[in-house]
Amino acid sequence: MVNPGDYLPSDEDIDVEMLDSDTELSKVVAAPRKSPVSYDSDSDFEALPAKRKPAASKRGGRGRGRGRGRGGATRSTAKAVAAATPTEGSEIEGEDAFDAPAPKARRGRPRKVVDDSEKPKPKRGRKKAAANEDEDNFEAPVAKGKARQMTLDEIDATPKVLTFDPVHNAELAQTYPDPYWKELLSEPTDGGRIDLIDEDHPLELLPYTMTDQMALTGMALSPDGTMLATFGSSGNVHIWDTDTFACLVTLRDRAEPNIDEFFVGQFTPNSEYLVVGGKLKDRKRWSEADEDNHILACPLKVFNVVTGEVVARLDGHSEEILCVKSVVYKGENYFVTTSQDGYIRRWHMDSSWIVLKDSTEIADGITCMVFTVSFIPNTGNRYFIASTDDHLTLMDLERCKIVQRFDPIYSSYCDCGKFIELLEQPVYQALRPSIAAADVADTDEGCAIKSEDSVAASTMATAQQPPEPSGLHAYFVTRGVELLDAENNTVSSRPNTCTLHRLVYPTEPDGKFVLQEIRRYHHDEYMSNSWLIRIASNGRYILAPTLNGQVFVFNISTGQVTGILRDHDTIEVRDCKFHPTKNLLFTCSDDGTVKVYRSTTRPAQAVATTSGVAMEGVVTDEQVEDPESPKTAAVSPLALIKDGIETMVVGEIAPVSAEPTSAIPQPDDVMSAE
Repeated sequence: MVNPGDYLPSDEDIDVEMLDSDTELSKVVAAPRKSPVSYDSDSDFEALPAKRKPAASKRGGRGRGRGRGRGGATRSTAKAVAAATPTEGSEIEGEDAFDAPAPKARRGRPRKVVDDSEKPKPKRGRKKAAANEDEDNFEAPVAKGKARQMTLDEIDATPKVLTFDPVHNAELAQTYPDPYWKELLSEPTDGGRIDLIDEDHPLELLPYTMTDQMALTGMALSPDGTMLATFGSSGNVHIWDTDTFACLVTLRDRAEPNIDEFFVGQFTPNSEYLVVGGKLKDRKRWSEADEDNHILACPLKVFNVVTGEVVARLDGHSEEILCVKSVVYKGENYFVTTSQDGYIRRWHMDSSWIVLKDSTEIADGITCMVFTVSFIPNTGNRYFIASTDDHLTLMDLERCKIVQRFDPIYSSYCDCGKFIELLEQPVYQALRPSIAAADVADTDEGCAIKSEDSVAASTMATAQQPPEPSGLHAYFVTRGVELLDAENNTVSSRPNTCTLHRLVYPTEPDGKFVLQEIRRYHHDEYMSNSWLIRIASNGRYILAPTLNGQVFVFNISTGQVTGILRDHDTIEVRDCKFHPTKNLLFTCSDDGTVKVYRSTTRPAQAVATTSGVAMEGVVTDEQVEDPESPKTAAVSPLALIKDGIETMVVGEIAPVSAEPTSAIPQPDDVMSAE
C-alpha cells in the first residue's frame, strides 16, 4: 500500500485551487501527516460531486471562496484518493482489498498521453531564435500562470482610455440628445405649466380624492403627462387619469407569494410598460432586527400598462430598490437602479423594454446606500450623478465605472439630487444655515418677507462669489438628512437644508469636474430629517417636503420661502411632481393620499388667505383661456385603457368635497382606489 505521507502533488494539482489564507495553507501542509484512511467496502469509497463555495460578502472583508481557481475536489480529498488507490507493483489484500472505481470522464478536449521516455526535458533560459528568424519577431516564452511582461514599445503603443474627453463628449451630445434631465420640454397646455408661486400666485387645493389603503411613497408621470402612477406599501400600483383624476387601472403581481411594497417606478418612453421596484418581504418569516417581515432579494418588475400583467422580472439587488430610471444611450435601452444594498445596477434591455440582454453591477466597495441618480446634461446620457451615503458620486454608464467622488454635503445621508434647468440666476450665498436663518423672517403664514435686495446684500457681503464658468456647466439641487447628535441623540444640532450646486465640466482631457455650492435653503419650521423624501423643481422654485405633512416652496434665486402647503396629515410627505404641460402639482404622503394643486392669480381686490385653500373671487389662468383651444390627444396606452375600462380594477366612488371651477373637468363622482 502506498503511504499517504509519500504523496507529492503535481504541478497540475497545485493549479486546481488557490489558497485563501495562511490557515488553509497550514491545513494542506498538515494533511499528509494524518493516518491513512481504510475502506471496509466499496460503499465506503464514493466520489462526491464538488460543491461550489459560497459567494463572498459584497461588503467588507476579503471573504472566502471568491471563485478563484478551477474548482473541483479539494487537495486533501485528492491525497486521500491517491493513498487508497493501488499503484503498479503494489497489492491490497484481505479486508483492504477493493476495486477502485473508474475515474469520471473529463470535460473538454481529451488529454494527450505521452510516455515518460518521450517527454522532452525542459530547458532553462531564454529560447534561442532560429537562424532564419528575424530578431524582431522574437517572443519570449510565457511562463505558466504568469502574465508576460510588456515591453516599453508596447506600453507606449497602448491607447489610454480617457475618463472624460470634451471633444468626444460634444460629439456624443450632438448625436444623442439627452432630454431626460429636463422637465420643461413639452409645450404647455390647459393654461400652461405652473410658473409662479407667491403671494400674488398662490396654490389652490383642488377637490379631488386619490387615495390608497396604505402609505404612498412615490409617483411617476407618463412622458406625455396623461397618466400618473402612484406606488405604495400596499403592493398596488394605481394609474390615474390626469384629466379626470379617476383611477384607470390597478396593477398588482397576483402571482407573487410574498409581500410586495413598491417605492419607485417609471414609464418606458412609449408609455406601454411601467417598471417598478421596492421591497419584497417574506410572508412567513419575521426579522427581529427590522421589526418587520424578513427582507428578501428585491426584484425589478415590469408591468404591461394595458393588460396589467408582469411581463418581466429582473433579479439582482439583495435589498430595497430606491430609484429606477429608463434611459436610451447610443440607441440602446437601459434601466438604471439603485438600492439599499449599496450598488447601482445597469440593465441592458432589448428594443421592446421587456427582454434582458445583460446586467452589470457598478460597485465601489465603499457605499452603503445609493438613493437617486440624475443624468448630467449635454453628455448624451453617458454620465450621471448618484446620491450615495452623505455625498455625490459621478459615474460612467458605458464603462460602469466611478469617475469622481465629491466631498460630503450632509452629516448623515444625501438622499435626493437632480439636475434642473434654471429660469433665473441664483443669488450666491456663502453663509451657513445657522447664520442664513437670520435672513428669514416669519409671518403668520410662515413665509419669508425680507426683500430680495436685503437678502442679496446680506449674503454677498460675507464672501466672494465664484467666477462664472466659461465652459459647460449645469445646476444640481440636493436635500439631505443630518445626524441626531443632540439631546440624547434625539434631535440634530444641524438644521435641515436643501442645496443648490453648480457642476463645472472639465475643459481638458481627463480633467476634473468641479462641484460648487451656490446657496442653501432653510427655514426654522423646515423639519425634514427623514430619508426617502424627494424634492421637485420647475426651474424657479424648489418644493421641499417635510416629516410633519408640510411642503415648503423655496425661491431658487432669492432663497425666500414663498409658500407652505399644509394639507397632508402630520406625517411624511414623500414625493411631489410638477406636471410638465398642465397647471397642476401633485404631492403624496404616508397618509395614503395624493393632493392636487393649481396655480391661481389673485386680483388686486382679493382678500388674502392662507395657501392651500380655495379663495373666493380668484381668477385662474384656465378661466381666461380660449375655450376653443385644441386639447392634446390621448396616447395609445391611455386610449386602450379607456376602451377596456369596464374590465379594469377601479376603486370605489368617493364624494367630491367641493365644486371645481369650470376650467377643471367635472366628473359626477371622483374615483378612489380601494
